[in-house]
Amino acid sequence: MSYSVVIPSKNIGNLTACASALRECGETCRVIVVDDGLPLRIVDDGFPLRTWGDIEIHPEIKPFVFARNVNIGIRVAGTDDVVILGDDGLLKTPRGLARLSQDCAEHPEYGLMAASVDWCGTHEQVHGDNLSGIHEAPVQVAFICVYIPRSTIDRVGLLDERFCVNAGGPGKRGYGLEDDDYCWRVRGVAPFGVMAGLKLGVDNDVFVDHATLKSTFRSDPEHPADVFLHEAVFEQKWGRHPRRPI
Repeated sequence: MSYSVVIPSKNIGNLTACASALRECGETCRVIVVDDGLPLRIVDDGFPLRTWGDIEIHPEIKPFVFARNVNIGIRVAGTDDVVILGDDGLLKTPRGLARLSQDCAEHPEYGLMAASVDWCGTHEQVHGDNLSGIHEAPVQVAFICVYIPRSTIDRVGLLDERFCVNAGGPGKRGYGLEDDDYCWRVRGVAPFGVMAGLKLGVDNDVFVDHATLKSTFRSDPEHPADVFLHEAVFEQKWGRHPRRPI
């Protein structure tokens, strides 16, 4: 399947390292960057579609909302499958994204497939030296590097943009949980609506370094990230806390 990589970014250092890692690993896929304030020196008169090398750069909508930025990229990708990649994620496995694509093609019971990482709040996603191949994540995966087939997007939809508490406002800003929400929708957590009823996968043989670079969105001093604000949104939507066992 054809796939596009969607990277929300406002940090040229992170973006350069992230994109370079893709190329060093032999990835030749389309790369769609959703711009949240990249330096003007990479912007030309081709706005709103701008190119920097072989990377497409598209404008985001202010204020910053992660789910909305990703959804912009998913729409731009057209009919392609999509890899959501944080600009603080460095692919280390040669042709790793191609492997994730193959995983989904060969195992349609998985609604999405995540790479393993060295640091993450979801322990099933942390790379293990004694693990190999695909294993199921029973609850959720963090969207550090995740492959989502277009068939899943067609069934489940886009990310929920309600996870945007105090976006752009003074003080604390809601952070996270849009990936938890999407995973619950992919899995089909009854009785909360009609959802896909698919599995969540992690391929331990595809590794992404998530410890070297710093997240510029999570570490914004003007708008400190507060996960509790988005936990309240999640609980209101689902009727239960995201960490409550199902």
